[in-house]
Amino acid sequence: MNRREWKMRATARLAGTESPALVAGILLCHVLGIDKVALVAHAEEEIPPQDEAVLEALLARRLAGEPVAYLLGTREFYGRDFLVNRHTLIPRPETEHLVEEALRFFAGREEIRFLDLGTGSGCIAVTLASERPLWRGAAVDVSPGALEAAKANAARHGTAGRVDFLQADFTLPLPFEGRSFDLVVSNPPYVSEEEYAALDAGVRNFEPRSALVPGPQGLEHPRAVEAAARALLKEGGLLLMEHGCLQGEACRALCPDAYWTDVRTGRDLAGKDRFLFAVRRLCV
Repeated sequence: MNRREWKMRATARLAGTESPALVAGILLCHVLGIDKVALVAHAEEEIPPQDEAVLEALLARRLAGEPVAYLLGTREFYGRDFLVNRHTLIPRPETEHLVEEALRFFAGREEIRFLDLGTGSGCIAVTLASERPLWRGAAVDVSPGALEAAKANAARHGTAGRVDFLQADFTLPLPFEGRSFDLVVSNPPYVSEEEYAALDAGVRNFEPRSALVPGPQGLEHPRAVEAAARALLKEGGLLLMEHGCLQGEACRALCPDAYWTDVRTGRDLAGKDRFLFAVRRLCV
């Protein structure tokens, strides 16, 4: 079977799923190791039997609802490809706002020390270190499988020597010196049990539940992030935390005036509440 024939056949089989023709083309390029230009220019080229077998296996997984990022093993984040596995969430564009806010807040600061709580694939920590070569950080996750991906991504993007990875539960005291970080950033689990039941099946069936649901209310881990940031941020340091689009007010309420100033909610490109911004108050 040639490339054109396989793509047409796969597109028909994927009818009813998201972007069937696009996905079929992506799978072809991935397995054959070619780009879109080559796919079009050499559409009549026969697919080797061994590659066709791999394509059919990936197509079956996609038909079962598995996200394309897991089929490819990578997902783009802030212009870079990040390795993902079944122990990590798939990075999403909304999380890029955390990176953008951190870069904006610390504009002109050549050196800072940051802490990423619940790092997953390491996309936030590795991106910060990639964008600012003199920044150093630590990244924490409870999952060994997630940390394996995060470390691989740090090596992939040349930041392995500037981001330290630690397997730990950030809801418990962490082994860092108090007031030692300029930035605490986190995309923690924040989906409530009720919200989780209504998520797309592709998320519920394939992405790690523990990285999505912290407890019945969804605020259990955001509360722990605030407590860790309160203890570990320097005076004037910044807390950035992603949250659900209906959690803006609740997350602001986690930051008492005695410890925080400039507490506000940032919005994503769709205009939805998406992250908490708070500055550690001086002398408390």
